[in-house]
Amino acid sequence: MQKHLIILTAAAMAMAASCSDNNSVKLPKELEQVRDYVPRNAVMAHRGSTYWAPEETESAWRWAREMGADYLESDLQCTKDGVILANHDDNLTRTTNIRQFFGEGVPKCRLGFYRTLGLSLEQARDQLRRDTETFIPYCASSYYYAELLMLDSGSWFCEARPGQARKGFAATIQGSLTPNGIAYSNGQYVSALQDQIAYAEGKRLRRDAEGRRILPYRLREGVAGSDITKMLKEGKYLEIIDYDFSQAYEADPQDSGHRPGIYLEFKEPQINPDDMERRVYDILDTHGWNIITSPVPEDVPFYKDGLVNVGRTRGKVILQTFSTESLKRSYELFKGRIPMCFLIWDPCPEEIPGGSFDTEEGYVAMLRWAISYGAHIIGPSISGAPNDYTELNYDWQAALARKAGMLVHPYSFDSVEQMTEQSGRSDGFFTNRTDLTIKYLIDNKMFPHDGTVPAPATVPDPEATLARLGY
Repeated sequence: MQKHLIILTAAAMAMAASCSDNNSVKLPKELEQVRDYVPRNAVMAHRGSTYWAPEETESAWRWAREMGADYLESDLQCTKDGVILANHDDNLTRTTNIRQFFGEGVPKCRLGFYRTLGLSLEQARDQLRRDTETFIPYCASSYYYAELLMLDSGSWFCEARPGQARKGFAATIQGSLTPNGIAYSNGQYVSALQDQIAYAEGKRLRRDAEGRRILPYRLREGVAGSDITKMLKEGKYLEIIDYDFSQAYEADPQDSGHRPGIYLEFKEPQINPDDMERRVYDILDTHGWNIITSPVPEDVPFYKDGLVNVGRTRGKVILQTFSTESLKRSYELFKGRIPMCFLIWDPCPEEIPGGSFDTEEGYVAMLRWAISYGAHIIGPSISGAPNDYTELNYDWQAALARKAGMLVHPYSFDSVEQMTEQSGRSDGFFTNRTDLTIKYLIDNKMFPHDGTVPAPATVPDPEATLARLGY
């Protein structure tokens, strides 16, 4: 604790010295050291892929890993029973069949689900009434994770992108409630953070003979009788279920040896529990991915024998957020000891004193504020089809960020044209087309694909890779 206090005091003094000039700011030395945990020209597989596979599912992240992405990127949310999801939309209607499967109200199977957990009929009915008071249709936080595993998270992609549709994406068996509890669907699922970590480690889901994932659950140990009655009255979240993730994965027979890191986004605080950052901290700790509690030697290389090795280095985890409040909360816990990206989107948040994306002075004020809360990286939106976001990574903006000692990780890349325009002023790439982005770096001999380190020198065929993975 005393050591961390000394580090923070030194960082604060460095910040104070750097702020004497309103048009200059500099990353403190302590944050520079953590910044350098991150490889240059890193390829971040945005949601795995939004182009080749259903985003943030097993298929998308296995594909991204096998293509040679440096990071598997995701967004974090929380279910009603406290499972941390690696999933972007808080409303699940776009990426699942939740509307058709459950309808607009509390799932009709909920009463029976409570009964299979061991609740009395009276307890189950009382809790069902309470559920309706906080229920938001189709919002991830209103559903138990077991309920979400009843959904089909792949068919929507086949309908939305027929050119990339694959039989292996869609579920062929629907989820159902049985006397023994919930039986999951097969196909692609709403992912948990533990799933994303497993894919980065070269694993895949364990499945039964019908293709359903194997993830046992049970009533949390010690929760019974009067204790459960008390818990049932505590509000929106009801954390009475334990899921056994320890037996949920197996070695992926198609694993080629890449070990990417993970790049995790904290959403706006109101979407998730008040202790969301702590929950993520603890999951990373449990799985050996928290470098604060499980230090990694500094000499572990980012690439080895032509394979990505980022997931074994000190840069194995990068955090990110658009939210000023989440950035503050993350800094309170992580203290700048894990790389953090502050994502920016027009307009500049009002709570940043003097912040603006339109002037040099305003941009420096925004950078200064972000650095004061432990940001090592700035993540600006870029223009170009298909998203046509506001351009926030002009040459002058990138130059100011780099002058401050920060890395620049723009979002999101979908075309060669964007790579051509942005590559000279970017240090990493949130990409929906990992195949395209890595090929561009190789073709243009950009570090690390310039032959100076043992990084991947070729790009697998994206469709052949999906076929090899069984989709």
